[in-house]
Amino acid sequence: MKIVSAIVIAVVLSLTRLSLASVPAVGAAPKGDPVAVATKIIKYNFPDCKRVSGATRSSDGSIWAKCDGVSYLVFTLFNAKEGKVIEVAMNCSAAKRLLNVAC
Repeated sequence: MKIVSAIVIAVVLSLTRLSLASVPAVGAAPKGDPVAVATKIIKYNFPDCKRVSGATRSSDGSIWAKCDGVSYLVFTLFNAKEGKVIEVAMNCSAAKRLLNVAC
């Protein structure tokens, strides 16, 4: 009975690690001046952006900024599969709709 319990526990732990590893970890935007950081990331993700303004860093480290009147949320994701951090800019309407995150 103890062996079966040990096997069940091992399988559950393995499945938990697999499911957690597949979920990207959300993190703060890179350190630095919020306007400069937001400008770099927004323009990379949205090349049509001409001018970033009003960038402010939130207590969680993400940055809220506007580019040409459109509001964006700037943050990072850790892609465990590739082992690297991805810098992300998402417009606020998409962040609300897809992630239920208001910005």
